[in-house]
Amino acid sequence: MKLSKKFNVLKRIAATMLATVLLFSLASCKNIGKTEDDEVKIPAKKVAILVAPEAQYPEDYRAAQELAAEYPNSVVIKEYDDSRILKAGDPGIITHSVELANNPEIGAIIYARATQYTRNAIYKAKEINPDIITVCVEPEEDIKEIAELSNLVYCVDWAKAAEDVVAQAKTQGAKYFVTFSFSRHISGNSLIRSEIDAFKKACEAQGITYIYENSEDTNKSTQIPGAQKYIKEAVARLYLNNTVEGSDVALFSTDSSVQSTLIEQANSRGLIYVCPSFPTAYNGLGEVYDIETPEKISDIDKYIKNAKDAVEADTEGTGRLCIYKYPLATALLKAALYSAFDMMNETMTAENMAEKAIARANLAADSKDFTVSAYDNSANVYMAYLPGFEIIR
Repeated sequence: MKLSKKFNVLKRIAATMLATVLLFSLASCKNIGKTEDDEVKIPAKKVAILVAPEAQYPEDYRAAQELAAEYPNSVVIKEYDDSRILKAGDPGIITHSVELANNPEIGAIIYARATQYTRNAIYKAKEINPDIITVCVEPEEDIKEIAELSNLVYCVDWAKAAEDVVAQAKTQGAKYFVTFSFSRHISGNSLIRSEIDAFKKACEAQGITYIYENSEDTNKSTQIPGAQKYIKEAVARLYLNNTVEGSDVALFSTDSSVQSTLIEQANSRGLIYVCPSFPTAYNGLGEVYDIETPEKISDIDKYIKNAKDAVEADTEGTGRLCIYKYPLATALLKAALYSAFDMMNETMTAENMAEKAIARANLAADSKDFTVSAYDNSANVYMAYLPGFEIIR
């Protein structure tokens, strides 16, 4: 595949960038305030944001819509089918990428959540238009392969997130922490493997028994219903085999499709549910309870109030439930958009990407508690997190 000169330059001088990355990852971990350089300048071409349906990733979907409304002449939205549901033919994320790469008005594509098939989607897009810029958020496929193809990647700092989630579970009384995942996630993505390791390490630090359970992949013929049924059976087996006892058990899964099942199990057995597969208020609880979504997706306080009202109305549920109280997906998507603008304007280059990518993430987050740094000494991958959970019940 023939890539653009800019993209090749990025790869050739990655080694030089590493020194800059390390410098700024230390100096820019905290938001240090806005400067004149924070101005968002609109490029000549448009940015396309590819999003999953609202039912799959509500915060990402709504955040993309809000950015399109804020920049109506510069941002277009393309929605692909739920990536967890297998269908015949090319996945929508690939079809849309090819379409956008053929559109001379499009200068960049952002994968608001880089689900499976993103790697092939980027490859095909750059094969058609080597100059097109791509930015990915939280890759589901191997992050190193995605980073090789994409210009820039933003992801969750799972080392910090795992510490936060497990500490909250400990506060809720957890003696066991059960993580469900499957081989496609574990073997196919070093980011998720490091996430699993971070949870295990955090549990050891908190004196909590860590348990890993292999679960059903939605890519199998039984798809989402099969994955959800498997979780129910797996929880029952944990008790039947005396792997866990009592109700001080926290449940977590890297699979977004089983969050409602985890909450249902928590409610029926009095267990603990802290966080969905990505730190967001809008997955998990909203799939079980009828929670009114605020007009602005970033208005988490209003959503939390609505969530508490909905959960309080459930007089039969006994689960100990928490909610993440920061719009992290929104912040990462904004950072991706600002960075795409900068790369199209050639104000973010290989030489200054470390400084610019971190600064753009801080601008998007607008919080002194937000941290962002280079991932695994990478030249174009940055991980971010802001701690904070609130008890719903």
